[in-house]
Order: sequence, then C-alpha cells, then structure tokens
Amino acid sequence: MVLTLYLTKRDYFDHVTHVDPIEGVLVLDPNYVSDRNVYVQIVLTFRFGREEDESMGYNFVKTMYLGTTQLYPPVTCFPPSEIQRNLISKLGNFAFPFMLEFPKLSTPSYTMMQGWEEEGRLIGVEFEVMGFVGVNEQDCHKRSSCRLTVRRLMECPARLFDAPAPRGNITKTFLTCSGSVTLEASLTSNVYFPEEEIPVQVTIKNNTTRELKKLKVKIVQMSEVPIFSKQQVRDKTLMKIDNNINLPAGADTSKNYTLIPAVPSRMARGQVFLQSELQGNTSPSLAPSTILNPEVDKRDLFGVHVTYAVRIKVPLGTLIGDTILDVPFILAVQQGQ
Repeated sequence: MVLTLYLTKRDYFDHVTHVDPIEGVLVLDPNYVSDRNVYVQIVLTFRFGREEDESMGYNFVKTMYLGTTQLYPPVTCFPPSEIQRNLISKLGNFAFPFMLEFPKLSTPSYTMMQGWEEEGRLIGVEFEVMGFVGVNEQDCHKRSSCRLTVRRLMECPARLFDAPAPRGNITKTFLTCSGSVTLEASLTSNVYFPEEEIPVQVTIKNNTTRELKKLKVKIVQMSEVPIFSKQQVRDKTLMKIDNNINLPAGADTSKNYTLIPAVPSRMARGQVFLQSELQGNTSPSLAPSTILNPEVDKRDLFGVHVTYAVRIKVPLGTLIGDTILDVPFILAVQQGQ
C-alpha cells in the first residue's frame, strides 16, 4: 500500500449558490514517501468531442487540476469532521483528513449517451479526487497516485418547485399565405422528474385561408458548450407525438397530450446527455437541467449547459413555413440516483 483514498461519499449536490465540499482521508506509507510530499486535488476532465474522431495526436479533452492541497508533511491544521475522526482512529497515525471545493465555473457531471454505431468516450464532464506523491505539485506519476471518481449532481432549489406553471403563446404570420396561426400551450408544473408524466394543453386558432392538417408535440433536450466562441444549441428529441388535426380555416381547437421525459432507445436516437454514472449503476437517467449560480456568467461556464422544453409545431408546408412554440420546464434529479 502506497496511498489509499477514503471519501465520506461520492455524490455531491450542487445547491446553485454552493456545492457540497468533498471530505475524505488519505492514508500513506511513510517509508515509500520518504522525503517527498503528498498532495490531494480535484481533477476535472471535459471531453468535447468523440474519442473515435481523435487522430494525428490531437484529442478532444481538456483537463484541469484544481484545489491542490499538501497533506504531508502537514502545512496547515485542518479540523476533521466526525466521520473523518472515526476513519483516522481506525486507519492510524498516517491518515490525513482533507476537504476540497468543486470549481465554481464547472457544470454538473454529464455524459453523452452513445449511439448505436459509436465507440469510445463521448462528450461529458467528469470529476476525480486524486492523491499523489511528488517532489512538488507538478511531479505527479501514475504509479505514485490513486484516484476515485465522484459526481457533482444538480439539485433543484425549492423555490423553483413553487414557481408558476409554464405557459406560452405565439401568433405567426406568413409571406405566402394570408392570415395567421395562434398557438398557445401550458404545462401543469414548473419542475418534473425523469419518467414523470407531463400533461400538455394545446390551443390552436387557425386564422389562415388554409386547412391545418398536422400537429407535432415533443420533448426536446437542448445542450450547448458555452466556452466555444461559436456557440450552437443542439436539439435532441426525447419523445414525439404526431397528431392529424384537420383544422379548417377560421376554426380553433384544444388538445391534451401526455409526454414522458425518458432516456430514448440507443438504437433509435442516442446522443442524449445523461447524468454520469458511477461504476455499478445500471439504470441511466437523463441529465438534469443546468441551473446557474447568479454570480456565474453563462459564457464562462466550463462544461455542458442542458435545458428542456416542450415544443409544439404546426406545419403549413415547405413554401409557407411552420408555427413553432417552445414551453421550457426544469428537469430535476431524483435524490438517491
């Protein structure tokens, strides 16, 4: 045993204004360490491209080493928590407590779902706690280090559960068709959980001279990487309902639909952002909505920004155009997932 890492837990919640600190204990062998130092730090790995597309020595990974703290020889006096004190009493004199803070500008632990034909690692954000032996902070070798993956999970604040249910409306006119289409939609809550039913009420007023034949209602996951100079929002459909409405000119109608935000079939869709899993987890879950700290500028965010919306679309044909309405909602993570 050279180094052994113990953590009080591996899931840490982002409460928007702050993130739970990482608490743990590092056990070392003084004979191996000798006159060198022992450090502990957070490793943030952000993959922004597919591993299978890497070539010519170029890779789509950015790694940041943050919060480096020297544990041995001790340079500061750290008051351990009760759990850390219990661990130290069992692990001996060369067990050292530590506390690390997640970087303020990073996003929660997200990972992209693989498509049917994709291989290797895809876009995602991962955190590890690493302890290592070295002459200084830059002297890190794999053989003298130990790592343990942790997750940063997004918690939805209580105030958002009490917020009014989302509503939206739009009136669209067209260059090649007289009149307009008015589209209204509402949800029953501001926050939903994965696999929970989302009731959607849709009202359409057809003030054009044409018959409206179809209505499309779907759940869309929207994602972007804010640190890129050319920011692009990527839409991915999770569930879709196509309805033949046959609404004549001058008429209106109201419809009710039920959608479920669930992980789509890998074969059918793939490439959806999921909540990162620890080894041994078997049931994938959709990535929760990213809720920003008021002190953080979205453009400075290091990682992936995820949002959700119910999208209603009334097509009038390629030459005329479509009426599209997005009603955003928040997808929250279930405690214990």
